[in-house]
Amino acid sequence: MQNLSFLDLPGEIRNQIYIDVLILPPIFARRQLGGDPPIYPQILRVCKQVHEEAKQILYGGNVFIAHPNLLNGWPRLRWKYDTISSQNVIAYIKRYYLIVRLDCDPNFTAENAEKAFSGIEELTIRVEQAEFRGSDYQVLKLFEGVRGVKKTKVYGSVTGFPRYCEWLQDVMRTPKEVGVTDFEKSEELGAMKLWDDFGR
Repeated sequence: MQNLSFLDLPGEIRNQIYIDVLILPPIFARRQLGGDPPIYPQILRVCKQVHEEAKQILYGGNVFIAHPNLLNGWPRLRWKYDTISSQNVIAYIKRYYLIVRLDCDPNFTAENAEKAFSGIEELTIRVEQAEFRGSDYQVLKLFEGVRGVKKTKVYGSVTGFPRYCEWLQDVMRTPKEVGVTDFEKSEELGAMKLWDDFGR
């Protein structure tokens, strides 16, 4: 009986093996004690074919942390890992997690955000600010030009503008060729009045 090599396995089985050894839970997912499970990127060194197959899953299937200023430049898989500088590798990354501070001036433009994230598979924006309801959503408006993202989530310190965040999520999922309706700020103000009345 002839011995089978790894490459003799059907492609779908190899892909499942790659997923098992290369994919981490999203950074925003609840973790078990002990943190993330280990991954084994060493599998990419087996041979050229395995490298080509596995890198698409390692970089295309994981959620990477976007750089706070460079966005999709110098991403990293986790804070403990080195940043990625190769543009050839970055081109495979289609899922990003970005922390946006509302109480700091952003070091990127709306054009930067549109170019970095339009058309990707997934974009999760975690909103932070030092003081509860201390800032509005002006910084988030930089993402209004992002289009065609398959899965979006804006969460965190968004108590003052939940409807805007819902609108922004929808906008970022909208195909580029489809027009969008401007956000009506009066809707948010009405919602916030209810919140203020409730808090009295």
